[in-house]
Amino acid sequence: MLKRILFLQQRPTNIDAVYVTPSHRPSGNPLSYAIRQELIHWAYHNQSHIIEDDYDGEFRHAGKTIPSLQGLDQHGVVIYIGTFSKAFTPALRMNYMVLPHQLLPKLQTMERTLSSPSRMDQLAMALFMERGHWYRHIRRMRNTYRKKHEKMLQLIHTHLGSLVQIEGGGAGLHIELTVHIACSAEMLKELALSKGVRVYTTQQTELIANNKKPKIYMGFGGITLKNMERGIQLLKEAWIR
Repeated sequence: MLKRILFLQQRPTNIDAVYVTPSHRPSGNPLSYAIRQELIHWAYHNQSHIIEDDYDGEFRHAGKTIPSLQGLDQHGVVIYIGTFSKAFTPALRMNYMVLPHQLLPKLQTMERTLSSPSRMDQLAMALFMERGHWYRHIRRMRNTYRKKHEKMLQLIHTHLGSLVQIEGGGAGLHIELTVHIACSAEMLKELALSKGVRVYTTQQTELIANNKKPKIYMGFGGITLKNMERGIQLLKEAWIR
């Protein structure tokens, strides 16, 4: 957040490209429509590009969906990339990219440096999408993850209560918590691991420096509802001592 504010205030002119994840930020809250427009305006007027990584943008659990940067781009400054790993399966190791037309010749000169997935897998995925199966699959997965998201919020309120504060959490496959305990996020992580529960801390040093309360991130994508409840109960045992 701090880097983004400074970036927009200073409006640097010597940067060729900026990498952003507007739909997937630590809190789960997407970048606002106004900030997206401002980023595009900056890139256009500085002859730069925006690399938009939308690796789990399909999963928004609350609120209105904000158009992607690529969808708002009228100047050909956004390079849109995504993956099928979160929404389908990581076994395919298949990603995709939507390039501005003027960059296509450059991509062709880099073809030998790119590691492409199996051509057969690509053709199968294309057929899967052409027949409408992809969109039906996404609807099912959105419903599944929405239920998991709601269940985790309920369990957090029930078992952790005022011990934590939920930040955002309206998108993606994780929830951010501010924990009201006088110890570091790394210590909370170790305490959780001692009970067999894996949680995550931020790697953004400016967030650590500007937040006195520790922040913890909890994923729910690959966990069953039964294990989810047991995990939250174990967190309570680990942190309330």
